[in-house]
Amino acid sequence: MPDLLIKNARIIDGSGADAFQADLAVSKQIITHVDSEINTPCMNTIDGSGLILCPGFIDIHTHSDFTLLLEPLAESRVRQGVTTEVTGNCGGSPGPILPSGQDAFMEYMTDLGKLYKTNIPREKWDWETLDTFYGQLTRKGTAVNVVPMVGHSTLRANVMGYANRPPDHREMAQMKHLLRTELEKGAFGLSSGLIYHPGAFAQTPELIELATIVTEFHGIYSTHMRSEGKFLFEAVDEALSVARESGVSLQISHLKCETPAMWGKSTLLLEKIDRARDEGLRVHFDQYPYTAYHCSLLEIFPLWAKEGGSSKMLEILNSDQNRQKIAAQMTDPPDNDWENPMEGLGWDQIQIMGYQQPENRSLNGLTVAAMAQVRDLDPLEAIFQVFCEEQGGLGMIVFAMTEKDLTTILQHPCGMVGSDGSSVSPQGPTGKSPVHPRNYGTFPRVLGKYVRGENIISLERAVQKMTGFPAKKLGLKDRGLIQTGMAADLVLFDPNIIKDTATFENPHQYPMGIRHVIVNGETVILNGKHTGKLPGKKLSK
Repeated sequence: MPDLLIKNARIIDGSGADAFQADLAVSKQIITHVDSEINTPCMNTIDGSGLILCPGFIDIHTHSDFTLLLEPLAESRVRQGVTTEVTGNCGGSPGPILPSGQDAFMEYMTDLGKLYKTNIPREKWDWETLDTFYGQLTRKGTAVNVVPMVGHSTLRANVMGYANRPPDHREMAQMKHLLRTELEKGAFGLSSGLIYHPGAFAQTPELIELATIVTEFHGIYSTHMRSEGKFLFEAVDEALSVARESGVSLQISHLKCETPAMWGKSTLLLEKIDRARDEGLRVHFDQYPYTAYHCSLLEIFPLWAKEGGSSKMLEILNSDQNRQKIAAQMTDPPDNDWENPMEGLGWDQIQIMGYQQPENRSLNGLTVAAMAQVRDLDPLEAIFQVFCEEQGGLGMIVFAMTEKDLTTILQHPCGMVGSDGSSVSPQGPTGKSPVHPRNYGTFPRVLGKYVRGENIISLERAVQKMTGFPAKKLGLKDRGLIQTGMAADLVLFDPNIIKDTATFENPHQYPMGIRHVIVNGETVILNGKHTGKLPGKKLSK
């Protein structure tokens, strides 16, 4: 007798093949039968009539490392059909942490997300390796599977702090040793965040040398490139050179044409990637279906001002002379060597979030223009003021892309779907501040808006971008497809009503249409409600 039987569903198997009608049986966390009709008795039967049954969605780009400790039910993930999250992206992973590097790492965490430091006391940051961290997470329990990456900024912060120079021989050897140790214990690759400090201090040869280690383990190198706007094409060239020189499998994170100077250039961008693939490079990319990005507010400032992290930035802003210098560089015609994220945009196109001070919480989600009006200040002076009051750690959402470029990139066969989000919930600690709606709506938005609503891509192709394709890229041999012998990570959704409901104004809203979600054979979402089960685990290749 199977543990679970799903009847009468229309199956999309994750390979890109056409849908077909069938029943499916699960025993001991494994898909055991897929047949036109299965009549074996079963205590747990789900009627899939009118629903699509597909593999659980694999979110290839997330930042749920720490939020899963705070939100183990992973509500915003499983309720949109995600059963596996790739964590440790954009250069930031929760380990390794060296005793000598913990202060620098905690400084980095202020910029990455002060929420973690606020909700996880310093004495509980007692892990030294990724393996130890995910061991804690597994013991506590989580609703989703995790695929860990090693963060390059984490390595650099621990070994070099915020030093703006290439590593010496000893430092390079230490970073390589830490990386190799984590890969031996099951990490899937290396990520970089080359707009974030201290990762931004790295030069290309450093990245190539580290990526060569990843190649030995058949892992991937995912990169938040050095630029996604003014210097986008140069940044792609750098990422491709890392792949070319190291032989690594390259994953370009959240590919986009950011800022007005890049609008309309998505076709040229994709042609560059196609030429690299013709050359033999293993290069793919992921994308979220929104025209606004989210990152640390620190990234709005000129390079020289943010080099030391938030703490140094606070010192810099204590000087009127420095404030005037920053304001001049952000408002005058930009220097050739600095990418101003606000170039060509207005203060009504950026929202600030993450205010923790009680007197500032009413400002959460306001645009800079609106926040400045509330404070009766010049917009830049208002930014300086709230940054200091909140001691850094603020985030910003910037409306900087176009729908045309988004849909062009979505149609490319080498792209996958990745949220760039985290496990959050309206009720938990992560629900106290606005977030990007991609945390809740990424996968249903693709299926509802771009498949059903606009017919940009087929349903089968969209599911493949969310399941079989990322599984193959990562080397997950037992996930991503509906076949006998595969792990029972499954989603059932109504293709006629699936849609995202989270908005930039009201982001903490679950999507519609995800009916049932199964993780490792356990039903986590049943009839649209969380069962409280925590069957997720750290995955291995």
